[in-house]
Amino acid sequence: MKKFAFLLTLVLIMVSSIAAGTLAMYTVSIDKLAEGSVVAKEFIFVGEGTETFQQGLKIAPTEIVQWQFKVKNYENHVVSETDMFYKLTFNVEALLGKSAIEPLTVAVKDLNGNVLNQVSGVGTFEVLGSFPLAVNGQEQDYLVEIYWPADEGTNINYAGGNYGTQINVNAVASQIPLGATNPVPEEPSPSKQVSIRYQTTIPWQNGQSGHYQYEYKITLTNHSTEPIDHWKLRFLLSTDQLINSWNAKLVSNTTNGSYEFLNPGYNNQSTDSILPGQSVSFGGLARGMGTEEIQNVLVSGSNINITNIELICEFGKASLN
Repeated sequence: MKKFAFLLTLVLIMVSSIAAGTLAMYTVSIDKLAEGSVVAKEFIFVGEGTETFQQGLKIAPTEIVQWQFKVKNYENHVVSETDMFYKLTFNVEALLGKSAIEPLTVAVKDLNGNVLNQVSGVGTFEVLGSFPLAVNGQEQDYLVEIYWPADEGTNINYAGGNYGTQINVNAVASQIPLGATNPVPEEPSPSKQVSIRYQTTIPWQNGQSGHYQYEYKITLTNHSTEPIDHWKLRFLLSTDQLINSWNAKLVSNTTNGSYEFLNPGYNNQSTDSILPGQSVSFGGLARGMGTEEIQNVLVSGSNINITNIELICEFGKASLN
């Protein structure tokens, strides 16, 4: 009997061990099942050229002074990982303790010699640019040119050490398009014969080509007292490329960025002519970032000579109404 009891006890112990072992096989412990973090993408905007902007350089009528600088979206081997839009603001004013040399013309050019913006005398103006997202770093060179035109009648008034002009360059960069800081007037100056409003949308990347595209819209308004019959518009857009046009004939699109648009020729006075106080609009698709101003604008009509034009540029709009 004792032997049977011992065997029964041993069997129970073995069964308990097997059961315990089986349960242990289905016991799982997991530490840090999921863990993650995010960091901001690199956004780098640097400039070179402070040392080139020398102080106290002498200038006389017919002479030119030039300074060069650049902006970049990389530093060493680190490149910005986003699209970048930037704005350069140029402040031209009198040197401290002196009066400004009013005849001076201050222009900002690219290295191809194209004038991007300028001012005569003193004032503030802006230049917009962009760096599309790319693997390699990018940079843009600019040239500041100060020119004293020859004018014997007025230059004598600015001779001597009591006159001096200085220029300061400020820059800001953003991941969204930057527009002009000065508010756009709701109504163009009545002294202008014609106003031209050039508008662009926020650019998007074409999935097939990889190029950036945007929509543009151009509005011509006649502020004169005469109609502009069979209107024609010409301008220069050196970087962005206008692909097509709706409601106007795109008759010229050259490799140097010269464009010419004609009235659509619908035999409709409201589109083929611009009546006093009225406007015509047209637009289309373009390739680029849509932050470049049109330049060298000319408007003509078969019956009128247009000499006084106001240009308004608006970039990065959500939609074009």
